[in-house]
Amino acid sequence: MATRVQRLNLTADRIEAVLRDGRAPARVVGGKVLPSFVEMLLEPQPGTKVSQIKALLQDISLAVGHNNVRLSQTGTHLALQIGKNGARDAVKLTSLLEQCAGTEGCIAVLGLSEDGAPLMVKISSPEVSHVLISGATGSGKTSLAQSMILSLCAHNKPAKLGLIVLDPKQRDNTEFDERVLRHLLVPVAHSTDEVFEALVTACAIMDMRKITPYPEPRVVIYADELADLCATGGAEIQDMLTRIAVRGREAGVHLVVCTQKPSSKAIGSELKANLPMRLVGKVASVEDARMAAGRSGSGAEKLRGSGDFIAVTMDRFIRFQAALSD
Repeated sequence: MATRVQRLNLTADRIEAVLRDGRAPARVVGGKVLPSFVEMLLEPQPGTKVSQIKALLQDISLAVGHNNVRLSQTGTHLALQIGKNGARDAVKLTSLLEQCAGTEGCIAVLGLSEDGAPLMVKISSPEVSHVLISGATGSGKTSLAQSMILSLCAHNKPAKLGLIVLDPKQRDNTEFDERVLRHLLVPVAHSTDEVFEALVTACAIMDMRKITPYPEPRVVIYADELADLCATGGAEIQDMLTRIAVRGREAGVHLVVCTQKPSSKAIGSELKANLPMRLVGKVASVEDARMAAGRSGSGAEKLRGSGDFIAVTMDRFIRFQAALSD
């Protein structure tokens, strides 16, 4: 039986052969085995274009015997990620919180990153400030968002973190609601009128903090179905969400929102443009991936679903397995 190293070398040889035969030569110069996929680092030879390698992904999939193959750029190399067969171990939020013990401030735990380390984001940083989580049904948007919120509550006392939950679909979130209860600034908002009043409260807090240099508590507004909220709530609710997205960070008011439809038509172009942190789960097409990530090349259409996500940063895409609340 072939050892793991032998199997990796065989995979590397097959990849190089496909690229050579397709007149897009590149060398496999490294790689690593991660929880849900194997990553091979490619160094294209002079004259080989990234578009040429992308055009051969289907042939590479056949050569390595797996249809879940995606390509992204990492530094000066290309990362070819090949999904593993079989079930993945769940990433438990409590385990990650134990590893992140001692973390202070508005730090949200996302999950386990591609290098096997806990992946976290600082909500108050300019690069984050507001978070848009998107993906098709079954991608794990709600689980990821709730794990983020629960990790924020675990790291911060109510004096440091306030929470507003908008739940117009009235899902059965009893356990989640109970766990965040002491952080709630207003009761969980279900009806359109309740959502409106909750956002009025958030905007009033934001307006009162115009000259406050260190606003506390930080306020996080969590909405599970942003597109539906904008559609059913009308212009007034969308306008308030947009105001918070534009002006909220300086006042310590932040959005964590989920949607299956992150198009400008569904949620408004100004609102979408002011949600800088993008977390993208499995989507149906390359175009959906581009729309969700805000730029091309994320490979989100190749994700496996069920918590397999990509965090979009300024210079790269970070693949991670979302934490599951346990």
